[in-house]
Amino acid sequence: MIALGAGGRLLPLLLLIISCAKKSDLPEWVIHFKPKRGEICGVGIAGIHMKGFAYQRATAIARAVDEIARQKGVTVNTQVEYFMKGTTAGSEAYLSVYSVQTTEGQTIRAVLKEAYHDREKGTFYVLMCEEK
Repeated sequence: MIALGAGGRLLPLLLLIISCAKKSDLPEWVIHFKPKRGEICGVGIAGIHMKGFAYQRATAIARAVDEIARQKGVTVNTQVEYFMKGTTAGSEAYLSVYSVQTTEGQTIRAVLKEAYHDREKGTFYVLMCEEK
């Protein structure tokens, strides 16, 4: 049993706190995707890329295809390399993301079903499903 406090002021305060809670602005497929029967899909997520939006989108797509490959039992090895070099004149940073897929004769054909760019956080999401 909840005590309402002095004069019942606790209940309105509790309702105010609950109503102010921010709901996620992410599409439902990002959080709780339920594929159709027999459908194999993957969600790829990528943060801001130093080479721009095209690379960010490509990274998200590659990650979604990697997820589809894993579900099919295909060996997936994704590696991220980050290295810096510097001189007295300045420094440079490099980030390289690549995916090597061993398909054992299988071809993974996936289509882009959904995409969402969270402009506030800079994150890009894609939903890829295997093409039947």
